[in-house]
Amino acid sequence: MRAIRGWPAAVAALVALGRAQRGHRRARLGRHPLPHRRRAGRGAATCACALALLLVFVLPPVGRAYERPRKLSDVARFYSLGVGEVRCASVAEWRLDGYSKSYWGYTNVRSDHSVLAPFVCEGALNVASTQVPAWQRAVSPLVLVHEAFHLRHWRFRHDEGKVECQAIVYFTEAAQKLGASEAEANNLYPYALAWHARQTQLLPWYRDPTCLIPPWIPPTP
Repeated sequence: MRAIRGWPAAVAALVALGRAQRGHRRARLGRHPLPHRRRAGRGAATCACALALLLVFVLPPVGRAYERPRKLSDVARFYSLGVGEVRCASVAEWRLDGYSKSYWGYTNVRSDHSVLAPFVCEGALNVASTQVPAWQRAVSPLVLVHEAFHLRHWRFRHDEGKVECQAIVYFTEAAQKLGASEAEANNLYPYALAWHARQTQLLPWYRDPTCLIPPWIPPTP
């Protein structure tokens, strides 16, 4: 995904809460006109407390603490030409993220950072480990490089087709930069090709007709 555009639902929740508190206070004043100053003060205190609780429980996910693995940022910066950083969301953070239902990673092009799903970070950090499923180790470098090209300050950073093309073109190279051997990177490549094919078939805007996809070279018997 390209970018975050606008504030999350937390801002709307803050506005709704303020309106609800004001309405609640007016209702109380209507029924109890005499002690209005006391009740208004109590209502304001209630609003302040509720707002404080909302700031504690709702706003932190917006400025989440995410882990920032240096290895992933280093590889991403190779393709972004030194721009940005990669952040890995925890399972809890990812569940609260509004983009988690549609994407496995996304990039904020305004603040130059990418956020990856927990399993994507796991796959990218363990690309050489057979303890992690092959499909996961293949998709993860692909997603990482895809977001890296969104970070890159080039004229196609908003073009999903161009960005996805670069991700598949540089897949085996990126997998090796993450720690896979050349042979293992080639073994993972068919999984990456399958995911790329799925993306471009289901999401036409991920398709670049001019993309020259490197062929898979089967291992020599």
